[in-house]
Amino acid sequence: MAPDSDGYLWIKTDKFHECFCQDLTADEALVMAVAQKAPLADTFGNTIGEPAWKHKPSWYQLSSDDRMIAPENQRRMAQRLQAKKVMVLNASHASLVSHADEVAGLIDEAAGLK
Repeated sequence: MAPDSDGYLWIKTDKFHECFCQDLTADEALVMAVAQKAPLADTFGNTIGEPAWKHKPSWYQLSSDDRMIAPENQRRMAQRLQAKKVMVLNASHASLVSHADEVAGLIDEAAGLK
């Protein structure tokens, strides 16, 4: 990731496919790269109040081929929030796109629609 002069962090377009969504086509990756919404770098240091996961049930979708958040870290996060269900997908960080039906199914289950 590279910061711009305003403090936003961007994934470099030429690295986007390899780092963020390697299970999508090159054309899909290019569209995502040019349309990405970059976070402010200082967001990662912000202090939050009481997180909802401490009081509400949680579900977790883990991407086993994620190159942005290590799968080991995702496992720790899912354990920490005591996820009612952890769905593991052989997916990149862009699992919402590469495995849309499976992710939507988990969301429906969490919402009580299934």
